[in-house]
Amino acid sequence: MPSRRVNHISVVFDPSETDIAELICEAVAKALKLIQESWGLGEPKDCRIHVMTSWRGFFFQSAPWYWRIWLVNTYPFWCFRARRMWPYSAAWTQRYGKRVVIGVKPPWLLEQSDKSIGKLMYEEEQDSNIKVSQLTCHELTHACAAHMKLPAWLNEGLAMLTVDRFIGKPTIRTDTLELLRSFTPRSSPPTYRELSRMDPKGIAYYTTLGYWLVQYLEEVQPGFLKQLFASSTVSRTIEPAIVEILGFQPNTFWRGIPDRIANHYQRM
Repeated sequence: MPSRRVNHISVVFDPSETDIAELICEAVAKALKLIQESWGLGEPKDCRIHVMTSWRGFFFQSAPWYWRIWLVNTYPFWCFRARRMWPYSAAWTQRYGKRVVIGVKPPWLLEQSDKSIGKLMYEEEQDSNIKVSQLTCHELTHACAAHMKLPAWLNEGLAMLTVDRFIGKPTIRTDTLELLRSFTPRSSPPTYRELSRMDPKGIAYYTTLGYWLVQYLEEVQPGFLKQLFASSTVSRTIEPAIVEILGFQPNTFWRGIPDRIANHYQRM
């Protein structure tokens, strides 16, 4: 398949999707600069972005040949989750050892996606080209942060706020602040695997909680996350460091932080 290269990142596509590939390349160049400036994160050394038209094709085309053997042998264990999430997912990021791969659906396939979860969180965007650029920025943020193994809430919040900065306007609905107040039970955020099994409201709550928490941290402690990401032990210290700097006790943080965030933004 043909490809384009932006720095260390290859964009792989079918010849019929050349226009979309060029759009992705433009978004990559802009997003990489923004991610470096915002979070101090450099690009991964082996990263490939695929214009993704099927979940099975994406996994087997993007994986190194030796990983394909593993995918075949473990197929019954991962295929059901991938098939279940495919209708809702606009893009994916996957890691195979040192290689990070991203799949972005083209506009015609985005139109067929199930938007029931997205409508609970995102401001509506009609321009399909802008959607592709946003998705590229979002997933590239994940790719640049992949080596840190961040918790799901922070990984998503970081990517969502980066997209806001990328296009210069909020992309998350402000009424999700009401969801922060009303959702129960309030517990520690789930892993990605646990999140994928939740109902739409639960997915929306924990995802937007990550977004608002990252935005809140950037306002009350600007540069804190960028400084934290420079630490070699970030994956072990991230949550305790956030709890401490915001003045919470560890056992009350996830019960109390949603109300603090909602109160902060609804007073503005």
